[in-house]
Amino acid sequence: MKTVKIFIITDNNWVKESVEKYLDFENSINTSTEIEDLKDVYDFIFVDMQVKSNGGPSLIRELKRNDLTKNSKFILLADREDDEFQAKRVGADYFIVKPVSKAAMNLVFSS
Repeated sequence: MKTVKIFIITDNNWVKESVEKYLDFENSINTSTEIEDLKDVYDFIFVDMQVKSNGGPSLIRELKRNDLTKNSKFILLADREDDEFQAKRVGADYFIVKPVSKAAMNLVFSS
């Protein structure tokens, strides 16, 4: 079975842990607060709604223009349901309201 490569952009350890908690398959995870640390191709990139002083939607917009990451699936980890509009506007593939649930993670990885 292929290892799924996942990158999580967050500055909150509990956000990283909540994503990892529901991964029940072979995976390779890297985490950072900086998009400059993305130096490889990833299958899925989870982006927290707010990372340091950067907004998650603007980070997704920037990553979608990057040759290395433009084909990754982007998941915005939002603070509230109302953030769904921003996720769609920047072209996020998925939208999950924190805290992350098993059902939401199943939707991401079943498609």
